[in-house]
Amino acid sequence: MRNCSLSPIASLAIVVISSLTSTAQTKQLSKASDATSSDRVPDLSGVWMKDRPPTSALQYWVYEFNVEEPPMTAWGQARYKAAKASFGAHSVSIGESNDPVYHGCFPPGVPRIFLQPDPVQVVQTPGEIIMLFEYDSTWRQIFTDGRPHDTNLGPSWNGDSIGHWEGDTLIVDTVRFNDKTWLDRVGHPHSDALHLVERIRRINHDHLIDDLTIEDPKTYTKPWTAHLDFVLRPTWTLGDRFCADDVSFLDVEKEETKAGK
Repeated sequence: MRNCSLSPIASLAIVVISSLTSTAQTKQLSKASDATSSDRVPDLSGVWMKDRPPTSALQYWVYEFNVEEPPMTAWGQARYKAAKASFGAHSVSIGESNDPVYHGCFPPGVPRIFLQPDPVQVVQTPGEIIMLFEYDSTWRQIFTDGRPHDTNLGPSWNGDSIGHWEGDTLIVDTVRFNDKTWLDRVGHPHSDALHLVERIRRINHDHLIDDLTIEDPKTYTKPWTAHLDFVLRPTWTLGDRFCADDVSFLDVEKEETKAGK
C-alpha cells in the first residue's frame, strides 16, 4: 500500500479553502437566522371568548358591535324591516322569529358567529390560521401563505378569507359570502356583495381585538366599522355543540338577556 503525502503548499491551500467555506456557511446560517427572526409574527393561538362590556339600556345592536345604526339602502331597509328578531328594540318571541339560526338551523356566518355565546379556538400555522368555533362545531380558514382569493369558489356561509401581517396586526380580507345570514341577532342584513376586512391584534397576553370594516353597497350606503374584544380562556376546551342542541343554546341567550349581559 502506498502512502500519499501532501506538500506544505498543498496543505496550506486546503486549510485556506476549508476556512473560507466555513466562513461562507456561517454567514449563510446567520442570514437565514436573521430572515427567520424578521419573519416572526405574533401568536394568536388560544381559546378566546367575546369580552362583553357592561350595558343596560343600550340597544342590542349597539351592545354587540358598539356602533350607531349603519345607514342602509332601500333594499337593505326592506330586508331589515322583514327581519323578525328575538332581540333588540322590536323583538318578538322565539316562535314568531324568522331568525335563520333559530328556524332553519343555518350557520350564523361571519361576523355574527363572533357574537354567539360560545368560545372560539385559534390554531396558528406558518401559512394558515384556523378558527374553530364551539357553536355548531364550525370552522373558518384564513390563508396567510400569499395566495389570492379563489375565483372558482361560489358564495359560502363564512366567505373566502385571505390574510397577511402588517407588523403585529393580522389583516383578513373576506369575500364571496352568500346572503342567507344576518350580521347580528337584531336582524341587520347583508347581500352577497358583502366585503369584510378585519384587523386582528393581540394587545397583551390575555386580550385580543378585532376591528371590522363592513362594506356592502347593495345593503349599506357607505362602509362602516365595528369593534370586538376577546379575552383569553387558557383553561377552557371547546364543547360539542350542534344545531340539534338548539334548546340549550336558546336557554343561554335567554339567561344572558335577563341578566343584561
